[in-house]
Amino acid sequence: MKRLDTESGKGFSYKADISVLEQYYQKQFDLIRKGNTDLVSLELVMLGNALDFISFVKSSFGITLDGNDKSVVPFEEVLDALSRGIINKNLFDKQTSIAQKAGAYLGFLIIANIGGKWVDTNEGAAVVVSGREVYVMDFISKRLMSGSELNAADYYKAVNALKTTGEH
Repeated sequence: MKRLDTESGKGFSYKADISVLEQYYQKQFDLIRKGNTDLVSLELVMLGNALDFISFVKSSFGITLDGNDKSVVPFEEVLDALSRGIINKNLFDKQTSIAQKAGAYLGFLIIANIGGKWVDTNEGAAVVVSGREVYVMDFISKRLMSGSELNAADYYKAVNALKTTGEH
């Protein structure tokens, strides 16, 4: 479909303030509802999921995730709480949705602070860092659903190492 507003879809900075990103996302979403279907992208979907996760964490836990390196520690604390609740089957009915949103937030953190971009692969969405595909959704699924002790901060450090070494 032909774009109705040529000012839209120009992209965004992952380093922008969360409120700016929310405004950008809302504007894009409103334009899509009006028929600008060419604005739908993996990056926009992941941004929406990450923003949903940020909002969920704020309302459910009172924790503010702001997308900087320092938010990896509270992010891990949230994952720990979610993992315990999911495994005990007393916290959430929609476990997969929460995992997708948490994975989108982790991808957001990586892109904002380490660099990279979202890509759609045969195995699903991944963040490419220094030419390597990083499957954040797989990490989050293992972390939340199987009781894995793998720590988000350690995972983040390993991905950060890709920036300089190119290895995973």
